[in-house]
Amino acid sequence: MKYKLVAFSDFANQLYPHEADYLLSINKFTKEINREILLTIHYNCHHTDQVKEFDVNVDKRTYSYIKNWVIESLEKADVDRFYEWLLTTEKQVMLDAILADEEREVISFFKLITPSHYYFLRFYELVQHFRDYLLIRVRNIFYKPTNIYLKQNESAYLRGLAVNKQLNQATVEIIHRHESPEAGPSAFSDFLHTTFSDVSLDGYTRYRAAVRLTFHYYNFREFENLRSLYDTLDQEFKGDVFYSKRLLSNFYSNRAMMHSKLNELNRAEHYGYLSIRQKNSDFLFYLANLCGVLLRNKKYEKALKLMNQSIPDLKNTNSFYNKIGFVSFYIRTLVYNNKSKNAVSYATTFLEAYKKEIFDTRWHLFFSAYLQALLNAEKYSKVISITKRYNLIGLEKKFIDSTVYTPVLQWYNEVALYIEGKQSKDLLLETIFQSASKLLGHTYKSSRITEFLDHLKDCIPAEIEEIKAKLKTLQEQR
Repeated sequence: MKYKLVAFSDFANQLYPHEADYLLSINKFTKEINREILLTIHYNCHHTDQVKEFDVNVDKRTYSYIKNWVIESLEKADVDRFYEWLLTTEKQVMLDAILADEEREVISFFKLITPSHYYFLRFYELVQHFRDYLLIRVRNIFYKPTNIYLKQNESAYLRGLAVNKQLNQATVEIIHRHESPEAGPSAFSDFLHTTFSDVSLDGYTRYRAAVRLTFHYYNFREFENLRSLYDTLDQEFKGDVFYSKRLLSNFYSNRAMMHSKLNELNRAEHYGYLSIRQKNSDFLFYLANLCGVLLRNKKYEKALKLMNQSIPDLKNTNSFYNKIGFVSFYIRTLVYNNKSKNAVSYATTFLEAYKKEIFDTRWHLFFSAYLQALLNAEKYSKVISITKRYNLIGLEKKFIDSTVYTPVLQWYNEVALYIEGKQSKDLLLETIFQSASKLLGHTYKSSRITEFLDHLKDCIPAEIEEIKAKLKTLQEQR
């Protein structure tokens, strides 16, 4: 029995807090013991640091029943699982291979899939194909309810298509604003907010709008607006409109990044750990974000342990965006764990192997980590040569006036030049001070400036303290 409870506890502990909230909201248990077990699951999901033990005196069949009920309830609500059913059924229809039981299953969904369902648009298109299939075979019994469903929901379907067309246009502009922030905020932000807030639209369309709003708010550092968006999503995820483990992982990772930007590191860490509880195609991306939070929270050994455990996942990923992000944080993690030589070796090898991919995707993130490692390893001449060879300062200057980048590559290079005797102290102080002072007006960036400057303190402690004092005086005068 003890083993059985260990297995059940392990199962229950893998549930997300929002899954527990949803399960609690839909249960209709008449037996008090069933409800008590569910309440314990719910409590443990929300209090991982002080979990309650499950009662060993309860019949093991009760735990088996609860486990099966949890699995079935979540599978029924899982929008990704429904999408897999859509794809399989559509294939059966298009290949004229659909079976009688599968036909009845399509009909059974007519009362369940309303215009607000996550995959309403895709289901509607399946039903269109299904109607054609029935029509040519003169299957009037199933054709009639199928035709009624399509007619009743036609306006909602057409509206959804039109909104998604606008979302596609908004996406192009948002990406343009990201690449050219000087163009100013996107005119689509109000449309995106309205789309997300419209509960009459399908969940997929609404979530697309939320993702694009997230991108927009990050781009222009509108973190309070982002907090409002994610507080709303937090409530939405307690229901079944957006439910899937994949979407929840994405939500937790985005929430972790948001709290990190707001310097709420303990909350960021909490959501970061939730985001990596289930492995999916974005696992490395979520893990890198979590390790970034752990580094800022000075939990260096934990970050290194997590990343070392995930090296096999790094080797198996096909996403260079995720690969380069992971490697960049891995380099920094090695540095913070006093393994700068290992960090330099790893970064040099990775650059030689994936130079093109680095410059095509996340060059600034990678070289920020690489130059930091070189400085900590006291390879100052290498910092200068790498910066010059790849024109990193020139590339970075294109972004200095944007809301996206801080000129850390320039700062690392200036420090290396100074230590190598190729830069005067006055010019060093003036260069870093002038570029940093332009960023003091940004709440997020001003807090990050201190962190970046602290990276340099081991190299030139007195000079960095002088720069920080001047910046503090300037900030007080504003």
